[in-house]
Amino acid sequence: MPQANWSRSETLMALAFYLCPPPSRKNWDDTDSEIRKLAQAIGRSESAICFKIGNLKSCDPNRSGKGFKNAARLDLQIMGEYLSSPSSTIGEALADLADVGIAIEYDSSEEQRPTLIISPDHSSHKDNPLSSDLPERIGREQTSAVRTRINQDYFRTVLMTNYNGACCLTGIRIPELLIASHIKPWAASTERERLLSSNGILLNALHDRAFDRGLITLDDDYRIVVSTHVRHSKENDRWLFSVAGNKIHLPRTGDDSTWPSRDFIHYHNDCVFMG
Repeated sequence: MPQANWSRSETLMALAFYLCPPPSRKNWDDTDSEIRKLAQAIGRSESAICFKIGNLKSCDPNRSGKGFKNAARLDLQIMGEYLSSPSSTIGEALADLADVGIAIEYDSSEEQRPTLIISPDHSSHKDNPLSSDLPERIGREQTSAVRTRINQDYFRTVLMTNYNGACCLTGIRIPELLIASHIKPWAASTERERLLSSNGILLNALHDRAFDRGLITLDDDYRIVVSTHVRHSKENDRWLFSVAGNKIHLPRTGDDSTWPSRDFIHYHNDCVFMG
């Protein structure tokens, strides 16, 4: 008997897995305990869930590296909903995961990335203390923090993929020193703009700070411009003025949709850069 089509709830749970890959790897594997738990809960095979995650990856317009090419209409719809309204979409996914005893929480690592946590086995929402106690356990503020962290981690993961794990200015490949920099600042961006890969560049910590504080910016040709407020000195010349006029490395992709948007660059020029 053929397997029933994926439901909205099942697809949302797969989306949550896509947004929170294993800490040590980029992709889920059908041997992972969390995948096995979800497979048991929704009555599908582990490989089917991994394929669904790959399908969601394939219809993510923020990524230069795509996944599988047989995404269903519902996959496209769910991904579109997430990118348009991330907080409400991931909130719905979190609730559906709680129903099957899987939660997304902070782990104990220094970077505090979201991690899928398996709770004791419960068969329904009614009898599941994880779902019934969720508001009391983590509260509204913690729930909001988890959603925000998932979105931030997704944005970083996308930029790390698009820029091949290297600073777009210096080529540094040390993950601990790389920052997913918003061109139009997070606080000024809409929910949708905060997730757009075209609103981001991958920079090392020093130049990210300079970019964030308006000491450097990009021009329309993706070249570095240094603010006139930065004084020339031996050190400043070495670390800032030496990159003036350099063109950043752009994502290698068939189209430029994942490249930094000139609209966001113009915002940075006008509202952040010190001139």
